[in-house]
Amino acid sequence: MYDHNSNLAYDLSLFDTDEEYEQRRREREKQRAEREKIKISQKKSIGRNGSVVTVIAASVFCLAVAFSVLYSKLQISEYTTMISETKNEIEQMERDNIRLRSELDSMYTLDNVEQVASQELGLQKTQSSQITYITMNTEEMTEVAEENTNIFVSIKNWFYDILDYLGFKA
Repeated sequence: MYDHNSNLAYDLSLFDTDEEYEQRRREREKQRAEREKIKISQKKSIGRNGSVVTVIAASVFCLAVAFSVLYSKLQISEYTTMISETKNEIEQMERDNIRLRSELDSMYTLDNVEQVASQELGLQKTQSSQITYITMNTEEMTEVAEENTNIFVSIKNWFYDILDYLGFKA
């Protein structure tokens, strides 16, 4: 009957009396009831504490934070792109400005002015036969005004001469 090579344990409860059996059964029932109360109280505490709502709210908050971080990175990227494009445009315009200034400077050379005058305006260089010299008398000429013989004018001139001599301007 008894097998030494077996790993089975004996069910000793078969040898118990009815009282012991009943007492163990009651203890097992109490333990099961307590476990069920614990399970029920845990389920109720989850509902009461709002753990589900808290988890959903935390998830929504985390998603909102992640979205705002991604959106800010996107905005930074767009602004960086706009800045680099604007810098490229400025550099291109500065190069165009330098090119146009050099073209403008080259347009005002003496050869270009002569070319525009002859081709567009129909002007020609003067020839020696077209030059006329005018001679002028270069001697210094002085004209003397007539003197007034009025006595009052003579007194006035004499008075101004005295003031001029003293350093007063009349």
